[in-house]
Amino acid sequence: MSLPILAAILPSNELQIERAMRTVIEKGSKKVGILGFSFKAGTDDLRESPVVELTERLIGKGYDLRVYDSNVRLAAIHGANRDYILNHIPHISRLMTRSIDEVLDHADTIVIGNAAPEFRDVPRRVTDEQIVVDFVRITDSRSVSGVYEGICW
Repeated sequence: MSLPILAAILPSNELQIERAMRTVIEKGSKKVGILGFSFKAGTDDLRESPVVELTERLIGKGYDLRVYDSNVRLAAIHGANRDYILNHIPHISRLMTRSIDEVLDHADTIVIGNAAPEFRDVPRRVTDEQIVVDFVRITDSRSVSGVYEGICW
């Protein structure tokens, strides 16, 4: 008999989520892009990902989201991770895009949720009007367009 997956939020994740919510809300735009929403780069595991909870909260507040993570292919996910998605975030597939460019074209605020190598140049690719909210310190460079803010680092 398998036990149900409990969706408890770790205290450290809760702090990240709260800071990210405040930061995104303060920016004033409802058009948000999420780059990397799996628990960490290189995996499709969404369980305990603070970015998934952030996504849920932003949806609940009426934000217009686009989400990209090259490691998350819903058709290929199985097991406990698939159960988690189907039971907790079944609507996420309609938010997913096929490329970083689709997210950047859509969003005024871009959240970088994991340290996937493909996100390293995102802070240099944004326009002066866009804002990057970075969970993972994807770059040490401060010579970027727009506004670049870190969460919990």
